[in-house]
Amino acid sequence: MPLITVDYPNGKFSPEQRDELAEAMTRIILQIEGGADTPEGRSIAWVKFNEIESHDWYIGGDNGTAFEGAAGKFLVELNVPEGSMDQERKSQCHQAIFKALTEATGTTGIEDAARSIFIQIVEWPEGHLASNGKTSSLLGIAKHAGIPADHPLLAFPRAYFDAKDRLYDLANYPDKTAGRAIVRY
Repeated sequence: MPLITVDYPNGKFSPEQRDELAEAMTRIILQIEGGADTPEGRSIAWVKFNEIESHDWYIGGDNGTAFEGAAGKFLVELNVPEGSMDQERKSQCHQAIFKALTEATGTTGIEDAARSIFIQIVEWPEGHLASNGKTSSLLGIAKHAGIPADHPLLAFPRAYFDAKDRLYDLANYPDKTAGRAIVRY
């Protein structure tokens, strides 16, 4: 269940622009999940917008536009399951979110337009997310989203959790320690 949260200045988008950006961000999430644009995939692709009053948002100690790029101020947080992405995929997410925001603000191709767009990827540890009252896991989410078990996208998470299991075993962590893969898919 990836979640994208977009913080932006109050009044930056009309409701229609926000809807278009939400769809663009949803498509990014679906790509993260393996490209399955299915009802199941969409049901766990969440986008949340937070409007921040301009006077409450400071960059470099200034709540004006002194350090703001042409696209405006944005803080985007992408929450994903631990082990879901290698560095290349994270960089692809950064680029896709950047592109969606510069397109939404009409600043594509303007040099330094996005200097005040910050994108951070936050991985929640395996076993720390729940949906419908049940603990969720990365591979369980993939299964729910309809990603085939042999999809190449799942190779990195499997290798990641296999390596993590070896480390936990080497350090004599108990079998039910949080952070181990809950679902083997």
